[in-house]
Amino acid sequence: MKTISIKLESWLLGWFISLVGLLALSGALSHLLESGLVAQISSILHPLLGIALTVISLLYTVVHFIRIFGIRRLGLFISGLLSIGLISVVVVSGWLLLWQGSREDNTLIQWLHVLSCSTLVIILLLHVITHASFYPKQRKIEGGKFKSLSKIKTTTLLSFSSTLVAAFLLWLGHYFTSIPYSTQPAVADYQYNYGQHPFRPSQTETVNNQFIDKRALLTTNKCADCHQDIAQQWFASTHRQAASDKSYETNVTLLANNKGIDATRYCEGCHAPLALLSGQLSEGGLHGGIDNSDANLQGVNCQSCHGISEVVNTKGVASYRFAINTAYLFETADSSWLQRLNKLAIHLNPRQHKLDMAPDVLSTSEYCATCHAQFIDKELNGWGWVKMQDEFSAWLDSPYSGKQDQQFSHNRQMRCQDCHMPHVASDDPSANQEGMIRDHRFLAANTMLPTLNGDTAFLEQTQRYLQSNKVRLSIEPPHRKDATTNQMPISQQLRQLAIKPFYFYKGEKAEVSLIVTNSGVGHNFPGGTIDINEVWVAIQVVDSDGTVVFSSGEIDEEDYLDQSAYQYRSLPTDRTGGIVWKHDLFNMVGKASVNVIKAGESDIVKYQFSVPYWAKGPISITAQVRYRKLNTRYAKWALQDEYQPLPITDLARAFLQIPIREKVEASDNFATK
Repeated sequence: MKTISIKLESWLLGWFISLVGLLALSGALSHLLESGLVAQISSILHPLLGIALTVISLLYTVVHFIRIFGIRRLGLFISGLLSIGLISVVVVSGWLLLWQGSREDNTLIQWLHVLSCSTLVIILLLHVITHASFYPKQRKIEGGKFKSLSKIKTTTLLSFSSTLVAAFLLWLGHYFTSIPYSTQPAVADYQYNYGQHPFRPSQTETVNNQFIDKRALLTTNKCADCHQDIAQQWFASTHRQAASDKSYETNVTLLANNKGIDATRYCEGCHAPLALLSGQLSEGGLHGGIDNSDANLQGVNCQSCHGISEVVNTKGVASYRFAINTAYLFETADSSWLQRLNKLAIHLNPRQHKLDMAPDVLSTSEYCATCHAQFIDKELNGWGWVKMQDEFSAWLDSPYSGKQDQQFSHNRQMRCQDCHMPHVASDDPSANQEGMIRDHRFLAANTMLPTLNGDTAFLEQTQRYLQSNKVRLSIEPPHRKDATTNQMPISQQLRQLAIKPFYFYKGEKAEVSLIVTNSGVGHNFPGGTIDINEVWVAIQVVDSDGTVVFSSGEIDEEDYLDQSAYQYRSLPTDRTGGIVWKHDLFNMVGKASVNVIKAGESDIVKYQFSVPYWAKGPISITAQVRYRKLNTRYAKWALQDEYQPLPITDLARAFLQIPIREKVEASDNFATK
């Protein structure tokens, strides 16, 4: 019975030593090699070997303790207990990593796993050395030859060869199931009407100007399997709806009908990169404005942003360089089982995934400029080069960029991402060490889309964002320069202490000054498509009975804004001087006017009105800076049957009460005693 116990223990010991060695090797390969199939195959084999070690360790510990029970060797006992403790730490931390994957917010567990493994190897060596030095000669069997060594050699050879075979089979499976990505356009007989560059008039570049296979771009569902929080945020975002937005569908269809589908490349590089990069934008293809097409449903998806490897320039119009990510094991395999292994490889060894999907350029404001800056030139408008929206240059010129006024109250640079993608708590695999991710709702100013979608929660979040001290409004008290006198004497000492009064006389022409300050926008206010959005100042003046004395900036019954309202906007013009009100930018050749407020600066808006004799004091002045995504004229044209009154958001408010007086004739002659 004892001989059987020793043989079983020897057999288990052989597997134990082999598995520890294989785990150390596979762990080192997956840890030290940042990319490549060897690292990925090692990452998959490592947990499988770990599962086997868990079983073998448990069996070996039980058998070993049964055999040595009663033997008193302090050194062996202590090193044995340490080994068991370290094995427990290795196994538990290993299972945690298998469950959680390799993440920034569990680096402590990763280091604990590595250090406990390294320490375990050292302790095991000490245990074996101690055991060998005390092993009595009489404990030999079968003619003086101890058989444990031969069993260890056999199991080691078997385990290493089995692991190599498994690795080879994984490589072989990858080799035969890989389907190379196509670099040809999705549309046969692709047209090059804007020169030999395949993506013009978009500024997009790819490696060797090759097209990108649609399979490499349609990865949203796969991304969402792991990044569920981010996917949920993105789904509500304007980015996701960049092509399915009804107003965009109307405008891009107008462009296609007037200039041809190849002209839509100008828009699609930012609104529907899938259509542009895959080579759909030619006669016979589908642009992003076609309902339910892949590009329409995806909009700006995961790959659209995370596939950008370099900023070509900051002039905009999709001025980025796009590159396909390095393929992981079974990346293009059709089998669902092989796709699970692909997911496991990324889950356990995401280094290359991070390098591809989170390049340094992703965290710069220049990166955002590739789409949030825009120009048009002669090849599209038939006239010449015209600059349009440019949030990047406005940011660069602002105190937030850290490149201008160093005395501004912000003492550190604020990038686009810091404002529009703040950190939020999440259990996402990409969370940082504090458990935070960048918010992929991309909060900004689009209140139209959540309204049409019935997404009340996102609409409220957007409005809270807009009202978070982005703009300030104040009413300047109308201090009077002309002092008035009457027959009542007053001490000269009191005159020196007096504060200039503010009040209005009945019947006079009153003037009120409103100060609008761009206090929290990192670029010009307003930004974006200011030719079709509405931002205006509204003012209401009423007496103490609530009777209206004066107003400006009201909305009429048909949802149109008072045309005399003071507005912040751009008025683009066509070659005849007419206003380009449909956002048909291919007709734009200039601007009649642009009214914006630079970051950190203020604008003074003056109003005049007559104070009626019937008014009862005091007069109350209420003012607001108001915003609506899309003016009504454009919205009714662009949204067509989907039109509904769009929400108006008060970005800032102010209130002031001003006394009114009867004007009494004054005299320079008054009685003195």
